[in-house]
Amino acid sequence: MVKTFFPVLLTCATLLLSATTKAEQSLKIGVSANFTEPLKQLVDTYNEKFEPDIDVKLSVAATGVLYQQVRHGAPFDMVFAADIKRPQLIEEEGLALENSRFTYATGQLALWSTTRDQVALDDLTPYQGRIAIAAPHLAPYGKASKEALLSLDLWRKFHDKVITGNNISQTYQQTRTGAVDFGIISYSQFLLSDTGSGVLIDSQLHEPIEQQMLILKSTLNEDLARKFQQFILSDSSQELIISMGYADTRKTGHEQQ
Repeated sequence: MVKTFFPVLLTCATLLLSATTKAEQSLKIGVSANFTEPLKQLVDTYNEKFEPDIDVKLSVAATGVLYQQVRHGAPFDMVFAADIKRPQLIEEEGLALENSRFTYATGQLALWSTTRDQVALDDLTPYQGRIAIAAPHLAPYGKASKEALLSLDLWRKFHDKVITGNNISQTYQQTRTGAVDFGIISYSQFLLSDTGSGVLIDSQLHEPIEQQMLILKSTLNEDLARKFQQFILSDSSQELIISMGYADTRKTGHEQQ
């Protein structure tokens, strides 16, 4: 009996060891939609320089949706939010590891169009059509978009003409297809786009889009998550993030928690 089952037990043990090793070499990250492409590039750089065997899986959603997913037990190791409110709530609810909440980027907005050759904020004053923004109650970029329109004294004009996406990626697609003449997207999306015209929206028109990351207490890969977190905060990574349309977080004094 022992000889008969030994190969089976050995096979099971081998499979278990393999599965454990694979789990130790992977990270599941919930990321806000605006930061998807920058994070993909950062993951590639991390793999090339430090951990070629690390498998990073990204789950993309609006920050408000990510928060609800975490509360309902989503198996993330890390979360990259687009605000500080939800990471603070996750921390206050005892779902995050201590000393793991950091600001990794400061977002910026752009007014963008694929139907016009040139774009300026003043174009919105005579404009009578619809405008696309992310949903303010779900997406921090949508909240900031609404604040910018309020500052420009344009929210009353557009509030019943706004087309909202669940996240900033949906807003990008709505504008890219020409479904609306104007959309307010992330400045990073505008810089990465291969079409359309746009303009950076003055950050003084809205509250800062301070974006924080944290590590969940349920992670089985704390060491790897903390290494990756330190990589994101490194000067080289921060330079890459800035080059992709984000403000210099290091000048705000909020790099740490």
